[in-house]
Amino acid sequence: MTRRTLAGATATMLLAATLTGVGMAQPAAACACGAPTPPGDTSVSVGEERAIVTFDGTTERIDMVLDMLADGADTGLVVPTPTPATVSRGDATLFDALGRQTEPVVETVEDWWSSAGDGSSAGAPPEVLTEVDLGPIQAVTLAASDAAGLQSWLDANGYGIDPAVQALLADYIARGWSFAALKLTGEEPLDGMLDPVRFEFATDAIVYPLLLSQLAKTPQTVRLALFGDDGMQAAFPDGTVAGAVVWAGPVDEPALMPFGAYLTVVEAYFADPASQITGDLTITSTGAREDYTPVVTHTEYLQVAGVPLGVAIAGVGAVFVIMLLIVIVGGIVHRRSERRRRRAW
Repeated sequence: MTRRTLAGATATMLLAATLTGVGMAQPAAACACGAPTPPGDTSVSVGEERAIVTFDGTTERIDMVLDMLADGADTGLVVPTPTPATVSRGDATLFDALGRQTEPVVETVEDWWSSAGDGSSAGAPPEVLTEVDLGPIQAVTLAASDAAGLQSWLDANGYGIDPAVQALLADYIARGWSFAALKLTGEEPLDGMLDPVRFEFATDAIVYPLLLSQLAKTPQTVRLALFGDDGMQAAFPDGTVAGAVVWAGPVDEPALMPFGAYLTVVEAYFADPASQITGDLTITSTGAREDYTPVVTHTEYLQVAGVPLGVAIAGVGAVFVIMLLIVIVGGIVHRRSERRRRRAW
């Protein structure tokens, strides 16, 4: 297996969705933003999906990084968007900046007592709006009016979609959404991280497409980095807030400042995606700032010649006490012996 990237550099993780187990043509995985589409004789899994979501009031932008494993050379991804998306190369340096921005506080704890290291019918075909070549990725933006027609077009063009996904595609079509179909092509199987792909589309509200992950057969984790003037939250259509804040604070990384003054990182875990993922996520402001920086505890093991310092000190102390007892007992025995000798005289 080899690793393919768009431009060679790998971004560090910031907004991640670790998603596995959605059934496609073969055992496969879905990502929060879309559905992998392997050919019928290929299996594909998405180990991690990483994205940066930004919004300027009229246009939403998602910079996405995928860590994909496929046993064949060709596979793809279908991403639904509220309006037709412009697809281009993303900026890996933004992920680096976001990684620096959200570094946890590291606290060192000294451990004196332990040792380290344990441990269907054809239907109407979709309209092809744009096509763009991004190196190993070919991107096509589609406008569809019929789920069966979209399914047929995807099948005919090498995108393998499980029939169970078709119903969810129909839901997006009914809402007037469009689709970005990405195909990763090459001569070698895919195993590794792709550089970011950017999706930009007009919208009047910030959304994160999550519905396709409802079909996941294993627990799902979604991590969202959200910018605004104040704290942000992600919620399902019924108002249920998704996830918990794992980092929040003012933005001081220069590369990130244009996106907003305040960053909120939300992580949601779905033990049962079928019942817990009820739709796409809507991103809104909480109207308040509650800074939060995670603390990572680093244990520093203090040792002497491989022995924990506390044990060594205790050992030395025990030896001292034993020697002291020997001296004391010896003195007592000596005094008693002296008294016996005097009485004998």
